[in-house]
Amino acid sequence: MIKRFIALFSILIALAASAGTGDWVLYPSYHNATYCQKAGDRIYILASGALFSYNTSDDEVRTYDKINTLSDIDITHIAYCKDIKALVIVYSNANIDILYEDDEVYNISDFKNKSLPSKKINGINIQGTTAYLSTSFGIVELDLEEYEFTNTYNTGLNTYCTYLFKDKLFCGTETGMFCCDINKNLLDKNNWVKKNNHFTKAICELDGMLYCHLYEYGIYSYNADTNILKDLIYNHGEKYNAVYSTGKEIIASAKKKTTVITGPQNIVTYKNTGSNFILWDGNSFWDCKGYRGIVKCDIKDNNIVEVATPIVPNCPIRNYCEFMQFTSDDKLLVAGGNLNFFDITFYDGTLMEYDYLDDKWTNLPEDNIKQVTGIPYLNLCSIDEDPTEPGHYFAGSFGYGLYEFRDGKFVKHYNLDNSPLESVLPTSYEAYRFVRITSVKFDNEGNLWCTNTGVKNIVKILKKDGTWTELYYKAVDKLPTIVDPFIDSRGWLWLTSLQDETGVFCAKMNGTTFDTSDDESKIWLNKFTNQDGISYDVYQVYAVVEDMNGEIWVGTNTGLFVIDNPSTFFDKGIFKQIKVPRNDGTGLADYLLSGTYIKAMKVDGANRKWVGTNDNGVYLISADGKETIHHFTTENSPLPSNNIVSIAINGKSGDVFIGTDKGMASFMSDATRPQETLDEKNIYAYPNPVRANYSGNISIVGLTHGCNVKIVDAAGFLINEGTSNGGQYNWNGRNQQGEKVPSGVYYVLTYDSNGDEGVATKILVTR
Repeated sequence: MIKRFIALFSILIALAASAGTGDWVLYPSYHNATYCQKAGDRIYILASGALFSYNTSDDEVRTYDKINTLSDIDITHIAYCKDIKALVIVYSNANIDILYEDDEVYNISDFKNKSLPSKKINGINIQGTTAYLSTSFGIVELDLEEYEFTNTYNTGLNTYCTYLFKDKLFCGTETGMFCCDINKNLLDKNNWVKKNNHFTKAICELDGMLYCHLYEYGIYSYNADTNILKDLIYNHGEKYNAVYSTGKEIIASAKKKTTVITGPQNIVTYKNTGSNFILWDGNSFWDCKGYRGIVKCDIKDNNIVEVATPIVPNCPIRNYCEFMQFTSDDKLLVAGGNLNFFDITFYDGTLMEYDYLDDKWTNLPEDNIKQVTGIPYLNLCSIDEDPTEPGHYFAGSFGYGLYEFRDGKFVKHYNLDNSPLESVLPTSYEAYRFVRITSVKFDNEGNLWCTNTGVKNIVKILKKDGTWTELYYKAVDKLPTIVDPFIDSRGWLWLTSLQDETGVFCAKMNGTTFDTSDDESKIWLNKFTNQDGISYDVYQVYAVVEDMNGEIWVGTNTGLFVIDNPSTFFDKGIFKQIKVPRNDGTGLADYLLSGTYIKAMKVDGANRKWVGTNDNGVYLISADGKETIHHFTTENSPLPSNNIVSIAINGKSGDVFIGTDKGMASFMSDATRPQETLDEKNIYAYPNPVRANYSGNISIVGLTHGCNVKIVDAAGFLINEGTSNGGQYNWNGRNQQGEKVPSGVYYVLTYDSNGDEGVATKILVTR
């Protein structure tokens, strides 16, 4: 009883502090630190296309995203303007934000909205209050005080850097450095004079002299009067990745070295390791260490050494989220592998755990696994938790077998030598690279089901006792893209054939799970026929789920199909397409999401379907499919991308996690998993108490599906009534006249299927 109370109290605390119904949260990765800028006491860090800051005076770490501050996602460049005390932020789509010290943002979208063949911004240099944008076609000047683009110089040159020096505008391109007198017509391409023939990646100034970073060669000083380039530092094998001026010195950083230039004759090079960019703030170095974040460093024995703990916010290690699911103890598991069989990209091994109650991300170890196993650690496509042992995980790799973890530590690698797992190319000397485990899933007894695709016995089961068994079905023998095994409410096994030979497989297991001799099985490949006799060529099936009514919903490249009666479907093979009435007087209807490329699907606590698409965002469809409740895209929501790759739902809270090709977001829905019976010990409301400044919904959770709810005041007068959505009822804090209720205690009454009434919980409102 004490444990149950503590768990419930923890959930209440988490929900009270979390987003309200209808609110969004973004989960960008801030791990891969690639660049930083000093701004007073703050250091702004660009990492994984996102932005965070570290305050050197009080150690505060602050993150910035599309919800709390910024206008967009996928940052490519940042630069600080001392004159206006603001950070200029450039996005991959050419959108621009100006972020001030008080975290106010001014957005400049003019350049983004222009119709141009290419709007790529390669770099930004700020002099005074002018930002010079080096673009794929030339130079664009932006007045940071007036928020106006003042000049555009279409030189036709793919420009990487721009610098104004002694009334001459210099630009570095892939084919050399050019310059033009600002008193001449800069729009005339003939006025731009070529100064060298080498890829010039950076131009900066120190003590009245120009310094050029010739990417293939090194750092040169340039005398603008004599047009003489002088070799100062040759690359000697390792190229510098960044060169800039602090006003007192030139800093040139590379992965393994950093050079400080205080004059043509004063050059010192220090050793460092694993650097993407090094900032010198006048007192210390700040080293962008990639996935380790940013770290403060000093000089010791001619080496740049770390003197503090690396700084990185609590976040996913990468924006890879091809697979997501919640465990029974409210942890979100994420695998970042790629399952596009037509364009296989081998992503770094990425497994992440998000503790929903503690709001904490844990990235499962990956650094030493390759050294232990002797093979690459790549493309982890699926992960699941042992239901009998929390923290015990298995993950499948598309190519490299099965991995086991326990309590955050790598335990074992299952491969060709120590398990019945098979290779698609068994006779190849690289057979170990083709052990394709596309899915892993535990059943309720603790047996691990794996799809070892492309081989004879595709279904492999690691039993709870540690022994293996295999299931052979002729229909899926050697099919290359089998994924997502699940056993439905009838005890039938379903498999998805994702690509190539595309379709749905089903086996009636007749209660003998590990014996296929009495199974009846069937597969539907490449062509689906609906109830009206219309046939569709199906090239991809990404999502097959069972809803609360036992219906099987199938998402394909050509739309959404339903197996509404699997028993009759098994013999007839007719798919149902739901018809949505047009309600325009014609009596006509359209097939639900016909022609929509569906990539992901999940069923929520109200039996509604969350449907993720390839390039059209995510839909929330009513339980019967007749109504589209929400259609979220990047235009009307904070979604990072319209390309949805995965969906996971926390049944207890109603949070819907949406994975995209550019990272994760969550939406607090209005439906939770229903309870089987009403029990006041499981029913609670949040937020509770309701403060004066709160204007969102008050959620009552722990209800049965379709439960009747009444809210009354202390005198017993009816304030609000309705029916639960799944296991949740949402009250807007208003009475039946639409007025906000005054301070007081309000009682939530619930009615079960027998009509018996009871006080479920109380809500305190303070105005």
